Amino acid sequence: MLNYMKDALLADKNEAENMKNRQVFEAENVNSKETQYSMRDSKTILFSSPNGGCGCSFLANTVAAYLSLKKNKNIVLLDLNAGKKDSRIIFGLTGGSTRDAGDIKCGMHEIDLHVLKKIVINLESSLNIVLPALSFEENSLSGNENIRIFIEALSAYFDLIIIDFPFYLFLGDCNSLLERIDRLVFVSQPSLISISNLNVLLNNIYIESMQSMCEIIINKFNTRPSLNPARINSVLGFPVKTFMPYDKDIEFLYTSRGPFPIFNYNLRIIKAISELGESLYEELFN
Repeated sequence: MLNYMKDALLADKNEAENMKNRQVFEAENVNSKETQYSMRDSKTILFSSPNGGCGCSFLANTVAAYLSLKKNKNIVLLDLNAGKKDSRIIFGLTGGSTRDAGDIKCGMHEIDLHVLKKIVINLESSLNIVLPALSFEENSLSGNENIRIFIEALSAYFDLIIIDFPFYLFLGDCNSLLERIDRLVFVSQPSLISISNLNVLLNNIYIESMQSMCEIIINKFNTRPSLNPARINSVLGFPVKTFMPYDKDIEFLYTSRGPFPIFNYNLRIIKAISELGESLYEELFN
């Protein structure tokens, strides 16, 4: 117990020091935004799920952390879950002065490096994050067109954009936004309700050209209630590529210390997350 308390105090001290020293990303020194757009072949992965509790944020955060540790790419994680503190807690960004999407005070077409420096936060390795606005009234990223424009702004400075995208944002016209996305990753639990809800979501937004860019993940497939793979495919009507196991110890480590430390362990779930990250990376950059 004493060792645990000592480690906790040391972690708090280190986090306070990290918060003090954390700086916003440094962008390349180029002549104009237009030049940057032509120089960087930025890619975008969108994670979403049909309902809460599927583990969409968990997979978006851990895949982003894994790729930042293993790949030489400048990565930004865009959390669009307005009104929620999940990513603040997971990444230890709980300070009252932490900037978020609510601090965008200009028009979306006016976003430049100066604005991005205010709201993009450096984390470990090459990972950066844009936190969601806590106030619904101040959320500038509430419409899909605004989100698309913001992604374009980020693409001038980052190699890979990973988006945690709540399903209700699909309710609007999202065609122009989807054209900007390179990979769509949908996460579902193995229950009949979650699978059925994912089927409805896909039927509402699916177009034939999306088939090559979609990936479906059944998360926590080793928990109950759970449908077998044949029944999942029958209800869903779309092919499932990945079945992700659940591990309560990794979940505790993730929620208490963030996504980076989990990759110090050689467990089934860590291997599955790593393989997912490698697969997405290979599809986008090779």
